[in-house]
Order: sequence, then C-alpha cells, then structure tokens
Amino acid sequence: MSATDQAAPAAATTKSVPSYVLYRRVLAERTSYAVTAAGMAVGPQLEHSAWSYLASGGIGLGTLAWLYAKTKNTDQGQGLSAIVRAQRAIPFLTAAGTYVANLITPGFNWWEIVAPAAWAGLMGWMAPLTRSATLVLELTDHQVPTGTGLAPRELTYTESLAAKWAQATGDGTRLVSIALYRADRPDFEAVIVAQAGKAVPTFTEVQLAAAFDFPVGTVRMRPVQGSGPGRMRLVARPTSEDTEAVAEGVRGLWETAVAAPGKAAPGVDLIDHRTEKDRIVLLVASPPGKTIYLPHTAICSAFGIDDPSRLVIETDGIRMGVVSIYKTNPLMKVRKATVDDLTMDAKGRITIGVCHDGKPARMRLWDPGQGALRGITAGVTGAGKSVLQNLILAGEKRSGVVSWVGDVQGGMSLPEAEGRVDWFAKGPVETLLMLTAAHAVMKYRERISNEMGRGDFALGRPWPLINITLDEINRLLSHPDEAMRKATAYLIADIQKTGRKVGIGIRLAVQSLHLKDLGDDDAIRQQGKVGALFLMRTASSSTKEMGLDGIAPAGFQMENIPARIYENGQIEALFSGADDEDGESTAGMAYMFLDGRAKFMRTFFAEKVDGVYPDLIALYGEEPANGLTPGEAAAAQAKVGLYDLRHTNPYADCDTLAQAFSDAPGSTPAAATPAPATGTNGGDGGDTSTAPAPFADIPFGLDNDPGEEPGLQDQILELLAGGPKPLKELRAALPDFQPSSVSNACSQLKAKGLATTRKRGVWQLTDN
Repeated sequence: MSATDQAAPAAATTKSVPSYVLYRRVLAERTSYAVTAAGMAVGPQLEHSAWSYLASGGIGLGTLAWLYAKTKNTDQGQGLSAIVRAQRAIPFLTAAGTYVANLITPGFNWWEIVAPAAWAGLMGWMAPLTRSATLVLELTDHQVPTGTGLAPRELTYTESLAAKWAQATGDGTRLVSIALYRADRPDFEAVIVAQAGKAVPTFTEVQLAAAFDFPVGTVRMRPVQGSGPGRMRLVARPTSEDTEAVAEGVRGLWETAVAAPGKAAPGVDLIDHRTEKDRIVLLVASPPGKTIYLPHTAICSAFGIDDPSRLVIETDGIRMGVVSIYKTNPLMKVRKATVDDLTMDAKGRITIGVCHDGKPARMRLWDPGQGALRGITAGVTGAGKSVLQNLILAGEKRSGVVSWVGDVQGGMSLPEAEGRVDWFAKGPVETLLMLTAAHAVMKYRERISNEMGRGDFALGRPWPLINITLDEINRLLSHPDEAMRKATAYLIADIQKTGRKVGIGIRLAVQSLHLKDLGDDDAIRQQGKVGALFLMRTASSSTKEMGLDGIAPAGFQMENIPARIYENGQIEALFSGADDEDGESTAGMAYMFLDGRAKFMRTFFAEKVDGVYPDLIALYGEEPANGLTPGEAAAAQAKVGLYDLRHTNPYADCDTLAQAFSDAPGSTPAAATPAPATGTNGGDGGDTSTAPAPFADIPFGLDNDPGEEPGLQDQILELLAGGPKPLKELRAALPDFQPSSVSNACSQLKAKGLATTRKRGVWQLTDN
C-alpha cells in the first residue's frame, strides 16, 4: 500500500465547515460544561443514595470499557481513531471522577465547589469534543488562487490568519501587515483596514477571539497612531503577556499604590506611558511648585519588585522624572568592546558600555570646551573597577592620549596596562615620583602657555592630552609616612585644580570616599566628582552618600548594587534554594554621573584568564604608547631624574622614599629625595634652565639633597669606559654619592649624548 493510500482514511475523516459552525460548536460545548459543573457541585450535597454512586461510577466505568474496546483494534490506519476516541473520553472520565470524589467525602468542603469550577474552565479551554471532530475551515476564493491551473496549496500561517478574519467578518474589512512576535508562537500583530470611506466596526472581545479561536481577552483592537477610524491595530497574544494591557494596569497601580496620599510618592502624577520590549516607561511629574521625589525602594515595594536593578529612576532635577520598569535586569548580559567603541569621536567621547535602555554608555576623555577632565571611580573589590580603567586606557591609546598609570598595589590592579602606556608606575614611591613629574610638566605647560598668550588647551597644539590614572590611590593618600601622604594630596589636588587648562586630566580609582582615605583633603573628593563619577557596588551606604552629595539630581534615589542578580529575582532564588553561583555577577554595573545626569549602565564584558584580561590586552593594540614632546620629557626628567627610566620601575618594591634610597652607605631618611638636575627644555618652545629639586614647590616637601656632587659625571664616564654597567653596579662603585644622584647623573649624560641605555637599567658609553 502506498503512502497516499495510507493517508487517505485519515484525510477522509476531516470535514470543511464555515467558521461560524466552529464558533457555535465551541460555544455549545463550553455551555454544557458550565451546566454540568453546577450539577457536580450541588448534586453530592443533595443526594447520597446508592443510585448516585451507581450512576456516576457507571459513567466512568462505561467510558473506560468503551475506550478499551476501541484500542483493541490494531489494524492499519486505526491509530489516529484511538487517539480521537481517547480525546472524547476525557470530559466524561474527569467529570465522573470528580463527582464520585465529592460523594464519598463526608460533609461539605471548599474544594467541592472549586474542583467542578476548575474542571469546567479546563474543559472549556480544551474543547476536546469539538477538536476531536477534526473540523477544518472552508477555503474561500481569498485563500486559493483560481484560474491559474495550479492545485490548491497549503497556506502559510499569516495567510491563514487573513483568511480566518475574512471568513469571520465578511468583506467589510481586511487584515494586512501581519507580523509575528516570535516564529515559534501564534502571537501576532496586524492592521485592520476598512472599506474606503468607512470606519472599522466595533468588535467585542468574544468576536475577536472567535475569529482566530484564541482565548477570550487575548485579542484586542487599538488605534493606529496618526491614522483615522478606517484603520485599527490588532494585537493577539494568546501565549504571551500583553505588555500594553500590563501598562494600563500599571497606571492604576501607580495611582493607588504610589501617588495616593500616604503612599510612596504622594502627589506625583503619571503623565504618560509607553511599552517596549520587556520594558514599561512611565513619565511622571510632581505638582507645580514641588520638587520631585521618587524613593526607589518604596516604589519597588509598590510594584512588587524584589530586584532593585529592574527599576531605574531618572529625573530632570526639578519636577519631571522617567521611571523604567523591566521584566528582568536589562544588563544581565552585555557584549564585548570593539576598537570602534574605544576610538574617540569629535566630542572627545568613547563608548565604554551599555546603558539600561540599550543606548551606548559614553564618557569623555576630554571636553573640547573645558579641556582635560577629572574623575573618580568608587567600588569594592570585584565591582569591576579594573575592567573600566582598562577600557578607558585602551581608548586613550587608540585616541592619541598620553596615559600615565599609578598602580599603588605594586602593579597587581592593572597588569594589562604595563608596557602599553607611557608610564606604568608600580607601588607608592614610584607613583609619588610620577605625580611629581606630572606636576613639573603641568608647570612647564603653564609657563609656555603664558608666553604664547593662551588661556586654554587645544588638542595637539602643541601638546597631546595627558590623563593620569591612579588605581588604589587610597593606599598612598592614607600612607603611614606623613610626608608622602601630604605630598601626594597636594600634588593630586593641584593637578585637579589647574591641570584642566593645560590638558592634564587625573582620575582616581578608590574603594572608599571617606576623607581619612583621601588624605583628609575634601577638595580631592569634590574636584574628582566634577568630572565623570562612577559609583559601582560599594561596601557602605556612607560611600554612596559621599559620592552623591552635591551632584545627584534632585529626587534621585540610588540603591546599592547587589553582588549577584537572578533571572527570576533574588527572593525566588532564595525560596527555591538556588546556589549563590547560579546568579549573574554584577561586576561592571555602575551609576555614571556625567553632565548633571545619572545613568545606570554596565561596562562591556571581559573574561579573565590566568589573572589577566586577554580581550582587553588585544584592545590596546600593538603600536607603541603615546609619549610626551621632547620639551615635556626634559621637564619631567629634570624634575625627578626618573622619566627616562620609567620602564625599569626601580622603586616598585619600596614603601617609602627613605627605603628607596637607603642602599647607599651613610644615607639617611632626611636625604632620601632625588637630587635636582639640569636639563634642556627644547623641542616645543622651552629654554635651558635649572629645574628645582623634587618636592621643592610642595609646602610639605621632604628634605632635599644639596645638589649634584662635583665630578660625579666624570667618574661615571670612567666606569663606563670599561664596558656596560648596570645602574646597581654604578651605585655600588660610587659609595660616596647618593643613589638618586647617580641616577640623575646618568640621565644628564644621556641628554648630553655621552651615555645611553643598552637595555633596561644597563648603561654604556655612546658609540661616538
């Protein structure tokens, strides 16, 4: 027997009927279930005789016997028949079982009413008798092309929807622009178009649902924005949530649970709302004359939200606000960064992540109207500070910015940046010396700018932008060595105040914003917040409040970011016993405060492998790091005698300046600061001058060496005449001189063209 012959009996069992026949049969079947359910609830309370048991039990047993008889026939083609009969037996078996259960239960129980009602609802939704009749809709001229000589073809789902609408409503309207929400679900959206000059008729929810055999209430008509009554939008969501209907419910909830007197935000009106994919956006306003106030936690409670990151509040600082309600945390997953993201645009911006509303999270490396910028990033360990700083540093390298990095944790905080920025200072001592050099470059630029008659900074004319990143700077600003602590605070505060106009910006990455961790200098905290402030997950509410003080828009309320978030909320995870590791880490989530606005965002994703981020290393690129102009380099070198040796990190393992220079015999902490040096400030408008000793211009400066010892350079040249020598050997061979003086003298010989470095830390005579 061929496959066609096998399919013939099954095909013959189907019957084509008009849509109204299907509608009437379903209505009759559902009505019968409602009547039967009433009898099932009332009957057992009135009748307990043996006839009741025999009747209900007989129906159930008889149905089982009938179904068993039908399943004994295993001839070809009878499998479908057995399934159909089993479908028809469902309402009789379940009704009999429910009735018998009510009979044998003594007294009256609440479930004896609920069970029949639930049975009627389930059977009404399934309509098993109608479905088992294998009825299909009749095909009309709208469905099958005629006059083409082609056999009728199977309609697509969207074509069948249009055909069902035409059969149910006649020729007065058409269903066009049908779009499915998801390919694997029947939910769709379409436009109803009436005849020219006529309006779309008013259809009840029952009529709309019957047209497509969807549950009542899941098909709705809504106006088409910008169109008249001749067009209406049809939204059918039998299996998914109708977000617009939910939004209407949100309006009522806002008015009763949020804006009502004594509630979360009394008097704050809901002006407008709109729905997006997985998001409802509310536009709210306080009464005239009142400043807007939107308490985040209270509004979360009003809406039954247990994950505070699902609700985002933004205000204009006066009386208007936008409240975004998400189905799940909008920043659960973010993509990786690209080179295009980290390339600075004409406004000085790079993209470092994604905002909660899907827009790119941009920050400025500099402001063309103001110059260089300051900034602070606050967050505990694991909050994502390192990824954020690396993204910014990679963006600076890609955009021609000179990056100086002070990693006070000895290079462990930002190991990806080492060798990829112009100066990577390790430890507290080298970081302080780097700041001293940056301060000297700032003074050099100020002097040249005054000579040029300039009062602001122009990118690349004549200098590049310099941005200084200080990670874990709390360690240096709260250092036990008072002189180091005060010198660091002075240098940072002075660069924050005056570096902007000469193109030197400074960013701090800290775990705490308490004054005791910032050198007891409130100016550092306040100046840092003037630029870009990132508040990540913090360890205390006080750090959050210190960050928000003075910059948070009026009415803004920020909740601390949890360590982990869960797809269905934290409470559901706790109730179900989910493991902590099942949640998604919130590393990289932050509130970014820029230009007077607060944005909830997350940095681009980066995966750590063996303690580093390979993705971020690749973003730096293979090109050499951007460096200073010759005049600036000379000014930095003359100040600390270290700029030319910055890649050797000679002081990385030292905690104090005294330790850094204590290897020379007879040295004392009082003589622990590098000696002054002379250098040529040529290359971009400088002149030859004697630079002051390090920290000489700092009110809290350490004691300095009296100057360069006579004959030191000549003795170094004599030692190098015997061949290349490491700096350590030169210091050992010259015990009467301070180690810093030896370093400075080598740098001065290099500036004169008499000596050069063979490799890191190894000096030799020049070839000529």
